[in-house]
Amino acid sequence: MNNSALLELSRKLSFDVEGIVIDDVALASEHPLAYFEKYKDRLDERCINDPIEELAWISLVDVLLEHQLAFEIDWKETGLYVCDVVDELLNRKKLASMDWEEFESDQYSEMPTDEFLNHIARKLNEVSVSLAYMDIDSDSYVLITVPTADIEGIKRLAEEAGVVISDSF
Repeated sequence: MNNSALLELSRKLSFDVEGIVIDDVALASEHPLAYFEKYKDRLDERCINDPIEELAWISLVDVLLEHQLAFEIDWKETGLYVCDVVDELLNRKKLASMDWEEFESDQYSEMPTDEFLNHIARKLNEVSVSLAYMDIDSDSYVLITVPTADIEGIKRLAEEAGVVISDSF
């Protein structure tokens, strides 16, 4: 894992809690045992019982979740709940608000999650916001919202760091 790229990615995703995010990611990458001891309960929820190679990546995900800059949903979640989650992410970053009325039909609530998320992503693109997910090799989606102008740079930084952020579901 490229720590400098991961720290730069962390900075770009941290919105208004940059210091907290950078501190957690730096601790996980430079002193994994200290990070593990500090966040043992949080890591236990992820069934992580020892420091792992991806600890700095997981630390970024978890600190973004903690500060409501990311939201983790189950792989089979659809419907207005997901729209509410996306609204929370948009509101947290003071991005465009959306009207989700078209997603109230049964057609959307019965749709596979990846397909549903692609529909939401297309709707968000209309207001220059990208919906993406942070891949943690799990049966969930860790969703983030970023200005569309920033998404390609964020995906490149993620790749350079050795992790995956994707806006294709």
